[in-house]
Amino acid sequence: MTDVLMAETASGGEEVHEPPDPLGPAGAAPVRRLLQVLEPSSLVPTYVGIAVVAIGFALIGIAWAKVAALTNVALQLPYVVSAGISGLAVVMCGVLIVNVAAKRQDAAERARQMERLTGIMAELKQALGTGTGRAESG
Repeated sequence: MTDVLMAETASGGEEVHEPPDPLGPAGAAPVRRLLQVLEPSSLVPTYVGIAVVAIGFALIGIAWAKVAALTNVALQLPYVVSAGISGLAVVMCGVLIVNVAAKRQDAAERARQMERLTGIMAELKQALGTGTGRAESG
């Protein structure tokens, strides 16, 4: 806004328009979609974690296939180190992603239940408060 005022005074009062907002109507859809994916109740992180676990097991399978054909231990070690241990690390990362996603989903569900319980308790308090007022006056 101050850029427009400064431009107006510099140009002698002519109206100067600012460039369109990149997150305007056209750019808002991808951002909205990303926010829905990152929402705690979204199942997308769980599926991503499962995919990461599958990739890790694939790496372990590749390492096993390469090592199984070799009888010399010195020739087996590069495959075990590069694909086997890396595969195990990728599996652990995938399990971590699934675990965090499950905890976020549980927390979101617990928050929804607490909001509902708070609303019910407020209604109950209001109903009991109006019920005692009628009993006293009657």
